[in-house]
Amino acid sequence: MAEAILCGVTQTIIENLGSAAFEKFGPLWNVKDDIQSIKNTVSRIQAVLLDAVEQPNRNHQASDWLEKLKDAFYDADDLLGEYKFHIELALQPEETSGNTAEKVRNFFRSIPLVFRNRKMSLRIIELRQNLIAMAQDRNNFHFNEGHVKPQVSLNRETIPCLPNKEVIGRDDDKNAIIKLLLEPNSDENVSVIAIEGIGGLGKTTLAQNVYNHEKVNTHFELKMWVWVSDVFKVTTIAEKLINGIDKDDSMGLMRNKRRKFNPEVLMGQVHNMDPLRELVNKIYQKKFLLVLDDMWNENYKNWNDFKSLLTGGAKGSKIVITTRVKLVAEITRPVSIYGLKGLSKDHSWSLFEKIAFRNRQETNNTKLVKIGREIVGKCQGVPLAIESIGNALYFEKKDGWLKIKDKVQENVIEQGVGNTLSILKLSYDHLPSYIQGCFLFCSLFPKSIDRMTLIQLWMAHGLIQLPNNREQLEDVADECIKNLLCRSFFYQDNKYYYAQAKYKMHDLYHDLALSIAGAYCRLDYLDGITRHVSFSSVSSFTKTLSLVKASSKLRTILFINDNYSAMNESTLITLIESFPRLRALDLHALKIKIMPNSIGKLIYLKYLDLSHNPIKTLPDSITALLNLQTLKLQECRNLEQLPRDITKLISLRHLDDRDCFKLRLPQGLRKLTGLQSLPLFIARNNGGLGELNGLNNLRGTVEIKISEQLEDTNSDCEVKILREKQHLEILKLTWAHQEGHDKMLLDSLQPHPNLKILEVYGYTGMIFSSWLSSIENLVKITLWNCDRCNHLPPLSNLPFLERLWLYKMEDLECISDCDISEEISTLSFFPSLKSLDIRECPNLKGWWRSASMTDHQQHQHNRSLPSFPCLSSFSINNCPNMTSMPLFPNLGERLHLSNVNSKLFPSSSSSSSSHLSKLKSMTIGNLPDVVSLPDGWVSNLISLESLYISSCKELNLGSDVDGMEWRHLNRLTYLGFNDLPKLNSLPVGLQHVTTLETLYIGYCENLKTLPRWIGNLISLKAFTIDNCLNLKSLPDEMHDLSSLQTLVIYNCPELQRRCEKETGQDWDKITHITTVDIR
Repeated sequence: MAEAILCGVTQTIIENLGSAAFEKFGPLWNVKDDIQSIKNTVSRIQAVLLDAVEQPNRNHQASDWLEKLKDAFYDADDLLGEYKFHIELALQPEETSGNTAEKVRNFFRSIPLVFRNRKMSLRIIELRQNLIAMAQDRNNFHFNEGHVKPQVSLNRETIPCLPNKEVIGRDDDKNAIIKLLLEPNSDENVSVIAIEGIGGLGKTTLAQNVYNHEKVNTHFELKMWVWVSDVFKVTTIAEKLINGIDKDDSMGLMRNKRRKFNPEVLMGQVHNMDPLRELVNKIYQKKFLLVLDDMWNENYKNWNDFKSLLTGGAKGSKIVITTRVKLVAEITRPVSIYGLKGLSKDHSWSLFEKIAFRNRQETNNTKLVKIGREIVGKCQGVPLAIESIGNALYFEKKDGWLKIKDKVQENVIEQGVGNTLSILKLSYDHLPSYIQGCFLFCSLFPKSIDRMTLIQLWMAHGLIQLPNNREQLEDVADECIKNLLCRSFFYQDNKYYYAQAKYKMHDLYHDLALSIAGAYCRLDYLDGITRHVSFSSVSSFTKTLSLVKASSKLRTILFINDNYSAMNESTLITLIESFPRLRALDLHALKIKIMPNSIGKLIYLKYLDLSHNPIKTLPDSITALLNLQTLKLQECRNLEQLPRDITKLISLRHLDDRDCFKLRLPQGLRKLTGLQSLPLFIARNNGGLGELNGLNNLRGTVEIKISEQLEDTNSDCEVKILREKQHLEILKLTWAHQEGHDKMLLDSLQPHPNLKILEVYGYTGMIFSSWLSSIENLVKITLWNCDRCNHLPPLSNLPFLERLWLYKMEDLECISDCDISEEISTLSFFPSLKSLDIRECPNLKGWWRSASMTDHQQHQHNRSLPSFPCLSSFSINNCPNMTSMPLFPNLGERLHLSNVNSKLFPSSSSSSSSHLSKLKSMTIGNLPDVVSLPDGWVSNLISLESLYISSCKELNLGSDVDGMEWRHLNRLTYLGFNDLPKLNSLPVGLQHVTTLETLYIGYCENLKTLPRWIGNLISLKAFTIDNCLNLKSLPDEMHDLSSLQTLVIYNCPELQRRCEKETGQDWDKITHITTVDIR
């Protein structure tokens, strides 16, 4: 079943045959017609392969033919790849000079003797004859050349009736869906709820439970259920619904219900009514529930046509769909997509125990229980997998459990597995053919998969096919990943959320990929058939190498763990010499210090990963790898230089040099015009910025680091280095020196307007380049350590700017050099800005250079200051001289004020003060001259969930005697008071904040007692008292804090003594608390 991967090989063969090398030199060997014949034959057989993929139950002869065909195609790919390599290598030295005739003469002088005779012609003719014979043999097996993907059905049509079995672990899910069903619709009469999850999770069973629940029965006047599967025909579904309704009618379920008819449809009691119009009539003005089970439809028009038939239902009608594909759910525009997860560990075990241990006494067998729990852990909470393997184990002798457990690693389901794998395989069968090979290749990754790595490996094996010449391979591959994501084959690995995107496969899908790929893809093992293998360690490789000395068939070797096991030079040389036809080789994190010269013998290599190795140099022989598309050197921190002739790598698209800070890129880099990624470019005098000219296909992220004063700055600045790089999304500019003509240099680094993110570090110019205002697609700007810059160009009109972060800009005096009146008259003032963060700008006086404090206060009073319409998060830290600021009326996420002038606080009459009602988190700190919070602030904080006040020496919060202010904080869950010397009592209004869950009080030296009303805080779970030296006792009402789970008391000597276990006077007040930490 590895034919899907082979489709990539056929595509590579076709591309090679159409290359310039064969078009130019095929006639010289009199094989022009043979080359065209091979190309046509391969194209025909490629179509046959697509049909072969869909026929798993082939006879022996057909399977044997396919195996021979695979070998023939792989051999053809190797042969044509070898010839193409030698042609390009021979032509390369003379490719920049001389006419065509001279190039041909030079070619024949430099080409190996073997190519001057008829050997090449004979091998190509022989290849043509073999492939033609293979193509003729295919007629014996009735494969379709014009293949159309067949409809897939597992004959598992579902019904609304509950199966006669107990459902374990789905009560919460059932209640959540029922709640959604009973909620009134907001706009439309009919709304959609989608239940989405991988095969085997129990989506149908959950829907059946909901469908038959008593509350649902009484809430809906009409209920309907249809099993849809992969064929979504509106007429067919309508007929099924009508038959179901009529059947219910005949059973008397609708007998006592008043019938309602659509007058537009009746038209005089038409008989044999069209099924679409009949359905419209039957649901007219009825509150109905419709379940569409097992949906696969991805066509917007089909869905809209169907849903339009149902809009006549009464308000409150609901449609529930179940699907494995998120895209299918999204097409229906549901009010909610309920992502069904696997069962918990406890529920998984309960289900397994119920099936596998039907004789309950067997649960006393600790050995079986241990094996069972290991097997259940592998099933990842998927009920169908647990049930299948539980049944298999029930019928297995007890001494066979261990054998089955060992086989689980290869295939989760053993013996009665068919249902589970066939259901999972249905998702695979619905993949477009070109994505199936991509998915199978993922079987080499049992853990997380890096997005860009996956794309580059797919490309290396020809698995990505361009639908047209206008697109890039990387973009098409990215669409494949999105397709696999939305179909639930992948899911985002949250552990890497802030790093480069990584994905994971559910274990069952990974096992499915392994089972389909068969011997062609292996983990920690290979044989004479294996084409792709990944190893978890060097030891597993050396063990395998002792069994398989060499293989001319192997195309991929990956070391996939980051455990930094070491590979010695001898083993590395053996690897290279034993597997000469590798297309992909991953040697990252193997403590390799020296790369052998023999690496240049891997002439087919397209992907080479040497990242995280202490390599200092690369051998010159690496420049012979003319097919190399990807060279990864990330975090090779000792790497100092690349070979001078690295520019001979004419196929190179990705040179990953992230964190290679010692690396000196060679001159002539600009010749690599096909380069798509170059994450780090360190500009030095022997490798100036001019090397970036011509690299206009760069995309993603580029960091340009100016490591020294460039001697030829003027000539560099005359060239517009980045303006034509329209695919760049993130640009980082870093200055590592402290003098020079930085303004001129920055002017020359103007990017293309498509840029999304700009980060500038250490810029030493006084004025920022004006082009910053013209990069209209910017979403985020970060300026850090730009010490001499005293103002910024106008940014307020950037239409898509969402984040503006300014850090450690010592000389910055104002954000905008405009007059405040100019900003007031602006129709669009930072129209998209959501996050503003300003830190360590000690000389920043205000937003506008010309706004005096009097003018600012007057504008505030008149509420005519410009305001941020979308700002949700605002943080300003260590800017003590800033006094003027635009208004922020819509803060919703966060407000952080630390070491700022109290005059910056919005007054009670300002717009910003009165619109803090959406704010969720507030932090106030280091405000030495603030005596009290502005009037009206606290009462406006009705959405606040977290409040932290620290280091305000004069702040007195005890003035709120009547409690009218603090009682409005009815959503507050976290409250912290730290270093508040004037705090002698808690604000009285806090007794009404019954939502509070966490309370921290620290370094409040004048706090002597806690109020008796503290017992009103019925939701309090964690309470910390830290260095409150004068707090000497706890009130009796501590007993009332029934939810309190953790009490921490640090460095409060008298209080600690009174709370000593068993002996302290206050111990009885806190004995009910689970965790008491006193130190």
